Amino acid sequence: MTRTSMISGIRPTGELHVGNYYGALKGLVEAQERYEARYFIADLHSLTTHPKPDQLRSYVIETARNYVAGGVDPQRCTLYVQSSLAAEICELHTYLSMVMPLGELMRVPTFKEKAKRHPDNINYGLVGYPVLMAADILLFKTERVMVGEDQLVHLEIARTIARRFNQLYGDVFPEAQPIIENAGRVPSLAGSGKMSKSDGAATYISLKDDGTAIGEKVRRTVSDPLRVYREEPGHPTVEGCNVFHLHSYFTGEAERETIAEQCRRAEIGCVACKGQLAANLNAVVEPFRLRHARLSEADAVDVLRIGRDKAREKAQSVIAEVRQAIGLLMV
Repeated sequence: MTRTSMISGIRPTGELHVGNYYGALKGLVEAQERYEARYFIADLHSLTTHPKPDQLRSYVIETARNYVAGGVDPQRCTLYVQSSLAAEICELHTYLSMVMPLGELMRVPTFKEKAKRHPDNINYGLVGYPVLMAADILLFKTERVMVGEDQLVHLEIARTIARRFNQLYGDVFPEAQPIIENAGRVPSLAGSGKMSKSDGAATYISLKDDGTAIGEKVRRTVSDPLRVYREEPGHPTVEGCNVFHLHSYFTGEAERETIAEQCRRAEIGCVACKGQLAANLNAVVEPFRLRHARLSEADAVDVLRIGRDKAREKAQSVIAEVRQAIGLLMV
């Protein structure tokens, strides 16, 4: 039976933390079991911020290693680099740009926000980002797109472009529906906001941290601000204690309930509570760390080449159909 097709873009980054795992990677691993899944590393999209070439190449390879180590299986999905299909993506991007008014693109909230923050770097790529995203999606006649809530406006533009193209040239593209990414916002170790690399290494648990590093970071994690002394009862709620909030992601329900009851009765202190959290975090991180160590850069490149070849076959078929629908004489 043919499975529903889905796609998701992955930003090329050098390191993942446990917040990335619960916010994106875990969902991709689960989705590859249910869908005809295609995952691409979005290196073309990243060019709007002019990354250094050597850094971009290394980030692409490291991203592939990270996601395969995290459970993305090249046998169950197609993992490729966006630029490896540049000919097909950029050709389709050109055709789609002809049906998308510039004024509508300039009114997109994400563009207006970035233009305000970076007035010296308002390039066409920034304006045309949603059209390039539409090409990523429509190139495979994708039916589902896994996106964060901040990307829903771009997906709606892709749907609009597909609708307009179909009105002009016939029923070529489906209007893809969203699959909302796991909205888990793993809290920062610093006690406010979500886990983010921009706040410094001490505020997040990297998927490459060893047990010692995890234990040290958790030991310094902000906990219950109202519990000053060990003999005082604690406040083990998501709102009342940052450590307990972290337990809600990394500790099983039965163990978590026991911790909460012991904390409320002052039978367990913050040091012991953090020790249990560190052990549970390490149980999540260690398998990733070991798999990552076994994956070389050459292994990652091989995976991406296989993914490119799998993706290109479908992409070229759709491009041929699009040319015919438009009426282009490709001689």
